[in-house]
This record gives sequence, structure tokens and C-alpha cells, in this order.
Amino acid sequence: MHKNGCLTYSPTVAESLLYTPPCHMSLKTKPMSNSQNHLKPGAAAATRLLVLVLVLSTLFTLAFVVGGGGFSSDLGGDPDEAAHAVTSLMLRDYLGTGLGQHPMHFAKAYYADFPRVALGHYPPLYYVLTAPLLLAHTSVSTLLIFQALTLSLLATLTYLLGCRFLKPLPAAAASLAMLLLPLALKLTLHVMSDILLATLCLWAVMIWAWYLRAPTVRRALIWGCVAAAAILTKGSGMGLCLLPPLGTLLAGRWRLIFTWSWWCAAVPVAILAGPWMIYSTGISKEGMTLLTPAQYFVQAVPFYLKGMPAVFGWPLTLLAVAAVVHSLVTGWRHRALDPVQASLFAMSVGMVLVLLLVPVGLSTRYLLTLAPPVMLAAAYGLALPPWPAKLERWCQPVLLFGFALLPLMNADIWPTKDVHGFDSAVLSSGMPKQGDVKQTWLVASDPNGEGAVIAAAAFACPQRSPSLLRVYRGSKELSSSDWMGRGYVAAVGSVPELLAHLDKAGITRVFVDLSIPEAQRPAHLQLLLAAMQSGDQRWKLSFEEPVMRVWWEKGTMLVYQRS
Repeated sequence: MHKNGCLTYSPTVAESLLYTPPCHMSLKTKPMSNSQNHLKPGAAAATRLLVLVLVLSTLFTLAFVVGGGGFSSDLGGDPDEAAHAVTSLMLRDYLGTGLGQHPMHFAKAYYADFPRVALGHYPPLYYVLTAPLLLAHTSVSTLLIFQALTLSLLATLTYLLGCRFLKPLPAAAASLAMLLLPLALKLTLHVMSDILLATLCLWAVMIWAWYLRAPTVRRALIWGCVAAAAILTKGSGMGLCLLPPLGTLLAGRWRLIFTWSWWCAAVPVAILAGPWMIYSTGISKEGMTLLTPAQYFVQAVPFYLKGMPAVFGWPLTLLAVAAVVHSLVTGWRHRALDPVQASLFAMSVGMVLVLLLVPVGLSTRYLLTLAPPVMLAAAYGLALPPWPAKLERWCQPVLLFGFALLPLMNADIWPTKDVHGFDSAVLSSGMPKQGDVKQTWLVASDPNGEGAVIAAAAFACPQRSPSLLRVYRGSKELSSSDWMGRGYVAAVGSVPELLAHLDKAGITRVFVDLSIPEAQRPAHLQLLLAAMQSGDQRWKLSFEEPVMRVWWEKGTMLVYQRS
């Protein structure tokens, strides 16, 4: 029997990978008679809550994707989501029709036709998981269902982890209340890898806490595999590298550093994630700002200090801070933290350091990995004051839900997705059919608009490898800049020169997106519009398509066809 009163037992493989049962859910090692062969009341209640959390979170996330406009909107809500969708589709097509071809040759040819493939800028695991799903059903809705189910899994893991140091009901409330945060809701509506990263990071916390309780080589290797998976989902997963040393020290298990099992945790990370990180270093630099880590730190600290209360609300933020301070003081007095709390804190510190030191740009969506620790810490903070017995059971969960609703109620814009017009413009243009001459399109817009048109064309095209359609990006064909849009230079300087360029490239259809505010339209888009409206007989207006980026931002897409 451990010091904390838990009875030892041998977990199954599934339990080993996903869950370290809390004390009240431990199973007896002695055989039980038929009359005793049932879960204890506390364990049965926790199990029912686990099922309830899984069911409710799944139903809620799927319902929100439907009600929030995820299924009905185009892929133009974020510059990255079209890249994630098209890259997933590329890998799907390679698995379906491209096996046997050189992967790099296939990817380059695919990028030439649909230039939103971003493998290299982003690690491959998200696409490895989504590509087989697209084989079953090739639709953007498949990717959105994956988003919803992954967020549901994140909530369920949050509950399982919370049960290690909270009562089941507050743990369930914390996990379900997390789904109400605007940040989580917004990311559910977009094809992004942030939710998968947060899920893998939390899984890594569970496994390391499991390792600290009973260190073995197998457990260390499993942790290394999950940590490698997080890094191969998004580079910021490197923040998990701080989890073993800091978590071990905070848990008072520093002697483990002198054991082989502790160092084995790094082996899968080095073998599985190391080669990719080395290969993609040069590519990923293009997606970073030009600031040094020190310069970026000066900007990032005030941004995220303001961002935390904006994302989580002041009550949850202050409760979480109070809980962390209380745990650290208590841990200092007892010379050790609980392994779960130590691992949660260590993961959070690692991810915060990545946010503050790696100059990838400032965005509050990167705070999603901190949502489970913040919610669990807030629940812990609520339990610190003495509560009347009659109020304790229900007041704490109700307050958690209320505090989680505050950021949603205070938001200027509720998390919905209302992007329309890009898909319609593509479908109204008509897809080439088998035996047709290959069509070549050009779309001029901002990254959101260009990505939305390219993604819509890729998913609608009946044959992508070899493709019946090629779509050029105006930002790349008519100008030059790096991945972040820096160093912009227009490639053509006059209407005649631009028209001649379109002839040389064999462009058959041109999309001019006027939903961008006029002051923000790049020079090449304005020149392209002037060329199309110059009265040249080679081009005629095919149709105008209304475009909506958000409900208050509307415009028009002009689609021209070669005569």
C-alpha cells in the first residue's frame, strides 16, 4: 500500500496509456467473491461521471460545430486552416492513388496544382491522423468532426487527471466548463492542430505522473512516444522537454535522474521527433518573426499577461494563481508536490516558456494548452476555503461553470464562423471533367481568401493526381514575399505586362477578391483588377459572387473567364 492509501494493482495496456486511476478507483489485488465483485460506491460514481463527461462533451462539441457554422462555412476563417486541410487531402491522395511514387515528387506536383500544402512548415502527425479519415469520407466536415472529437477527448482527459487531486464532481465540472471557453469553441470551428497538441500535452502529463509514482523503463518510453507525437503535431510541443526534469524535482523524486529509466524518456523523442526537427529547421524559420528571443520576450510578456484574463476571465485566472501558489508553498513545506500537480505545473511552465521565447508571432490561440491546467487549478482553488457541507457539493461546480461563461458573455463577438462565397465561386466556375483540357486558375486575395479558394477547388476537383486543375496564388504568381508576407515586391508593373503574363501562364479563369477593404488590397490585386476592367477582349466577367468573411464584413468576388 502506498503512502496515499492507494492499493497497488496491475493496469491493462489501455489503462497504462491513458489513465492512472485515482485512489478511490483502485482495484483490490485479492480475489473477490461474487458478492464482493463490484465497484465501491465512490469508484462507481466516478466511472459514471467519466462516461457522462465523455458523452456530454462529445454531444456538445458536435452540436456546437453544427450550430456555430462549422459545417456550412468555407475554409477562410484563419490563414492556416486551408493549409491544414489541403495538406491532409494531399496525404489522403498519396495513400489512395500515389503509393509507389516518390513522396517528395508527389508532394511537389501536388503543391504546384494546389499551393497550400504546408508539410514542412508544419509537422506531419496531424495529417497522418486525418488523411485516413478523408479516405473514408473526403469532405471538410470530416476534419471538423475530428476537431470536435479531439476536444471531447481533451475534456475527458482533463476529468481523469483532475480525479487525482479533486473530488469527481468538481473534476467533471472543470472539464466540461473548459468547453465553454471562447478559445476552445473557436478552435473547434476551424481546421487547426492546436486541439490535438493540447490533448497530447495533457496525455504526456498523465503518463509522467504515472511514471513518477512507479518508475519503469516502459513507462518512460511511453512518455517519450507521446511527447514525440506532440512535437510532431506542432513545434511548440518542445515545451514538454521541461516536463521530466522540472516535474521530477517538484515531486521530490530527484534521485530518479540517476536511473536509466529516467533517461530512457528522451530516446523516443530523439529517434521519432529529432530527424524531423532537424530537417524542418530551415523551413520553419520562414514562419518566425525577425526578432531575437530577447526582443520577442519583451513583446510577448505584456501580450500574454493581458491575454490570460481575456481568454480565461479574471475569476478563473486568479483562482488558478492562488491554487498554484498554495500548492507550491505546501509542496515546499513537505518537500514535494503530488506527482500530478508537479507534472501539470512543469508542463505549463514549459509551454509558457515556448510562448515567451520562440518568435513565431503572438496569438491567444496558443494558450489552449494551458486551458486544462487553468481549469483544474481553478477548481482546486475553489476547494481551498472552508465550505458548508450543504453547499460544497454543488456550489463549486456551479461557480466553475459561471466563471467559465464570463469570457463568453464578455466577448464582443461570440465564437461562430460565417465565411461564405469562396466555395460558391469555385463551384459556379465548374470543375473540369475527365478528358477535358487542364484548367488553370488564378486567385488574388489575402491569405485567407486565396486559401479558401484553393481548398474549395482541391476538395471539389474530381481528379487531383494527376490534377485536372491548377490554381495559382496571386500573392506568389504576381508578387514575391516570404512565408510571413515580408519583403513584398510586385512582379509586374503595368496592365499590358500583366495581361501578357496571364497569357504566358495559360490562365483560363481569374478570381479577384474585393471583400478585402480597399486600403488593404495589395498592389498586384489592384493591378489585376485594372487589367480585367481595361476592356481587353481576351477577358470577360463571368459572374459576381457575394462574399462574407464575418457577418459584418461583406464584399464581392469577381470571376473572369478567358474569351
